[in-house]
Amino acid sequence: MDYCLTLFAATNFWSDPGSYIAILKVVFGLGAVIFVHELGHFLVAKACGVKCDKFYVGFDVPIKLFGQTIIPAKLISFQWGETEYGIGAIPLGGYVKMLGQDDNPGHNEEQIKESIAEGESVESAILASGMVDQTKLDPRSFLAKSVIQRMAIISAGVIFNLMFAVLFAAIAFRSGVDYQPPVMGSVIGGGPAWKHDMAGATITAINGKEVEGYFTYMHFAENVILNSDDSTIPISFKRPGSDEIVSIDVTPEKGFARDNPDLARVGVQFSLLPKIGSRGALKGAPAAAASPAFEAGDLIVGINGTPIKTEVDLRQTLFRDARMPAEFTLQRTVGEGEDAKTETLKTTVGVNPEKVVGFATTWGPIAVIKLNSPASAAGLQEGDLIKQIDGEHPGDLLTLDNRMFTKAKNQESITVQIERAGELIDVSIQPELPKLASTLGPNKPIAIDSLGIAVATSLTIDNVEQGSPADKAGMLSNDKLVSVKYLLNEDQKADERYAGLKKKPVVNFVKDTTSWAEVYEDVLQSLQTGSKFEITVEREGKAEVLELASEESDEFFRHTRGIHLEVYEEHYESDNWSDAFTNGAYQVVDDLKRVGKTLKTLIQGKISPTNLGGPGTIAVVATSEAAASTSRLLLFLTFLSANLAIVNFLPIPVLDGGHMMFLAYEGIFRRPVNERVQLLLTYGGLAFVLCLMIFVISMDVGRIGSWFM
Repeated sequence: MDYCLTLFAATNFWSDPGSYIAILKVVFGLGAVIFVHELGHFLVAKACGVKCDKFYVGFDVPIKLFGQTIIPAKLISFQWGETEYGIGAIPLGGYVKMLGQDDNPGHNEEQIKESIAEGESVESAILASGMVDQTKLDPRSFLAKSVIQRMAIISAGVIFNLMFAVLFAAIAFRSGVDYQPPVMGSVIGGGPAWKHDMAGATITAINGKEVEGYFTYMHFAENVILNSDDSTIPISFKRPGSDEIVSIDVTPEKGFARDNPDLARVGVQFSLLPKIGSRGALKGAPAAAASPAFEAGDLIVGINGTPIKTEVDLRQTLFRDARMPAEFTLQRTVGEGEDAKTETLKTTVGVNPEKVVGFATTWGPIAVIKLNSPASAAGLQEGDLIKQIDGEHPGDLLTLDNRMFTKAKNQESITVQIERAGELIDVSIQPELPKLASTLGPNKPIAIDSLGIAVATSLTIDNVEQGSPADKAGMLSNDKLVSVKYLLNEDQKADERYAGLKKKPVVNFVKDTTSWAEVYEDVLQSLQTGSKFEITVEREGKAEVLELASEESDEFFRHTRGIHLEVYEEHYESDNWSDAFTNGAYQVVDDLKRVGKTLKTLIQGKISPTNLGGPGTIAVVATSEAAASTSRLLLFLTFLSANLAIVNFLPIPVLDGGHMMFLAYEGIFRRPVNERVQLLLTYGGLAFVLCLMIFVISMDVGRIGSWFM
């Protein structure tokens, strides 16, 4: 979701004419879903002989401000036969107005009066049982129809949604759709995927279901979230460069996404291609100074003579060569169509020095040990506390991987002194070059990939390097970090890269549940060298404000060079229409299961309702899918149709499911639900739906508004 919101907030989104085409496609797509639903009601009502007075997409209610109409009730309308067709001003649904049908049971008498046959009275039409004497009604009235016919009319909307959902999916699959397959990229350090060495892995099965056909990365993520149930979930996968299928039971964990901390995940990210993405080289990064410059679409085929085929190859090579300039060999497509040709060129990118401030926080015990890692082979255990490395203070946890580089490259061992149950033990470990450098999770342990350990950290200063910015600012050992304030200069304030820091320049470590490691990795390394900030520390019960400026290290270098990569995608296309409709039907069934499982987990309280989205979220996600391709939009509309079908058929009065519930009672007991009971239940259902709408819209405002403040 963050990706979608970023899409909308980005300046270049609104300057791209294609964005407006995407929005137009979404308007037609969402309108089509509503139209199809109401078309189902309309056609079956007509088939049953019911008179339909109106057919509207949107609600024809005027929008007023201070008593003045600012938007008319109807955007467009016309009369054809006995029915008025139109588009209403409020785009939150649609309706078919049938003779003698009203969602409000308090209007029963008006419905009967409206439906009464010529020469009859309301009193004569109501039997002693409370049933309506249908012989006294206009035969074209909704009320004059049998329970089965009325059920058919009410259920037709949902049925049509599902029928057209299959059609939407079939068109998408026959046209072909690009999607992110369940191939893992980097993993979050210390998480379940990191522990089981799933970086770069290709998922082959999850929760007993084989991965085949159109199965996306998001399908994998949803399976984890909806099926974990705070217990293990079986996953099978292949590691990079191996055909061996590894089957494990993984226990998902919560807290890997700051915006959705209650959703259980295994801690993985999208896989990337060694191909330059739309943003090219990031401004201010070493890659931005390369000549010739990187261009979107350039394929990276080699670095310093090492062939590059996958993201794993790219990351490993950059990590290995972090201390030297990297000569990229690129393949670039020049021209279009038949005139297109591929050129090979080379460009060199300088090193990327670590930006440091010269202090380290105290180490906690080892929180997680990666399976089959150097630490595992050496016998380290979770809970061990590292006291020394090669007879010296272990130093800054954030630079440990960098310090292990030479040892790993030369296949040399280190001696680690640990404290276990009050006893000091020396352990010999041989570091290794990591496959994919892990990423940092929100307030999570810090992974040392070269050793295979994830270590908890604290906010207490352990040591301050003499002569460093921290030392010059007066920082002392045992100071406790309280907050950091970024002192952006005028150029940084004007740069959209720093918009997030300009909006929120102060981070409170405790209130924001943020670690120093997150500030160091996510902010300090992206800011220009020499950027200033204030750190507030607690010293002997008092707050001390220290001003620091970062400086470049001449000892530690980052493997990243500042290039934006494309997300790895594959193409799926059905060979014929028969296959497309079969896949479309399977997709709809799968979407129905996903929606049903989501509702179940919500009702059970296993995920928070704050994860729900309303009309704004639907519009934003639909636009991001439409911007990707029409096929992707059609598959989103397939999911939306399945969502609408299930939600609209819940047994909640005012929804189609509520009407079906009342009709089922009438069919079984041969009398309608007591009018007073109907009225009470209907108003209760209406209150619930309105409260739910207000809640999800408020969630939308919070999510989307945060990007524009």
